[in-house]
Amino acid sequence: MIDFDIALQQLLEGSVCRLKTVRLPLAQAAGRILAEDLNARYPSPMFDNSAMDGYAVCDPDGVLNEFHIIDRIQAGDPAAVCLAAGEAARIFTGAPLPKNTTAVVMQEQTQVSGDKVQVNAEIKAGQNMRLQAEEIQIGQQLLEKGNRLDSAALGLAASQGYAELTVYQPLKVWLVSTGNELAEPGTPLSDGMIYDSNRYQLLAWLLDLGFEVTDGGILADNLAQTGEAVEKAAQTYDVIISSGGASVGEADYMKQAVEQSGRLITQTLAIKPGKPFAWGEIGNSTVFILPGNPVAAFVTAHMLLLPALKRLSGSKNTQGLPTVPVCAAFDTRKAIKRREFLRVKLEHSEGQTTAHLLPNQGSAMLTTCHTADALCEVPVGQTVTAGMKLTAYLLPKG
Repeated sequence: MIDFDIALQQLLEGSVCRLKTVRLPLAQAAGRILAEDLNARYPSPMFDNSAMDGYAVCDPDGVLNEFHIIDRIQAGDPAAVCLAAGEAARIFTGAPLPKNTTAVVMQEQTQVSGDKVQVNAEIKAGQNMRLQAEEIQIGQQLLEKGNRLDSAALGLAASQGYAELTVYQPLKVWLVSTGNELAEPGTPLSDGMIYDSNRYQLLAWLLDLGFEVTDGGILADNLAQTGEAVEKAAQTYDVIISSGGASVGEADYMKQAVEQSGRLITQTLAIKPGKPFAWGEIGNSTVFILPGNPVAAFVTAHMLLLPALKRLSGSKNTQGLPTVPVCAAFDTRKAIKRREFLRVKLEHSEGQTTAHLLPNQGSAMLTTCHTADALCEVPVGQTVTAGMKLTAYLLPKG
C-alpha cells in the first residue's frame, strides 16, 4: 500500500495538462482556466483622481482652512485648471485631480458660503488622493497562467481593456459505474441488487467543478465489454473515471481493462476509507478507478481526485479541500495502519473549532457525507482522545 502523501505527489507529478486553448470574449470566459499570462496595458489608477466627494485643495504649507472655489470637476471631466495656493475645486469620486492638488477634503468636513469653502477638520497632505500607477504599473503581471477566471479576475482584465482572453478548453470527463449488482434509479430492484449512487454524486460534483461530463452509465462485469468501452472513451475524453472495479476480486475488470490497453500506475493506498483506489492512463487519457463503496468514492474524489483534476485542467492551484485546525470532541478505540478520514460536524466557539464525530462511519453509509462539515484526518498509528489537535478538510456546501 502507498502512503497518502506519496500517492498524492505521484498523482500530481503524473497529471499533465494537454488541453487545447481557445480565445473567448470576456463575458464567456467566466470559470475558465487562463492559458496565458496577462500583463497590464495601462497604469492603475490611470490618472491622479479623487477617492471622495469633496474639495481638491492647494495648501503647500499645510496652514490653510479656507479656500476659494474656482472649478467643479465630475468623473469623466478633464482637469483643465491648475490650483494656486488657497484655491479649491469641487470634485467627485473618480474625477481627475487638478494640478497642484495637495489634498482632497471630504464634503462632510466642509462648510460652503458662495465661492468660499471652510474646512472644519485637519488637512493631511495627500489624503483621499489616488495617485497614478500606485496600484499597477504598465507591464506588471495582472493574472498568471493557470488562474481560474472568477469575478474578480474578470473585473481586473476588463479594467485593463481586455475584450478577449485565451483559456483552456474544459476538461472532458467520461464517468461510469461498474458492477452487475447496480441498478439505475427508477427501475425495479432484483434480489441482491442496489441502486447506483456513486455515479450521481460524482456527476454533480464534476459539473460543479466546471468540467464537461458525459454519463457513461453502468458497465456490467465483463472484461471484453469493459475493455472495449474504455478504449473507445480514451479516444475522445481527457479523463475516464469509474467507481468500482478497483479492488482485487476476480470480477473487478476495470483494472484489467486499463492494463490491457494502457498502463496501470498504482492499485492500493494506505487510507481509510478508499484503500482500493487506482489510476493509470490509456493513450492521452488519464484513468481514475475509485472504490465501489459510496463513502470511499466520496472521500477519494475529494482528497485525491480533486487536486489531480485541477492539474489536468491547467490550473496552477492544485490545492485540495481547504483545511482548518480542530480540537477533537471524540475518542477512537484503536490505531490503524492507514490514514483515516472521519466525517465530522464542526462547532465554532470562542476562537476554537471543535470536531464532533458523526455516527455510522461505515464506508457504505452516505448519510454522514451529506451532513458532515469536514473530513477529520487521523494520522497513521494514532488513536484520538478528546482535546487532541487534528486537521479537518472542509467539504463544499451549497
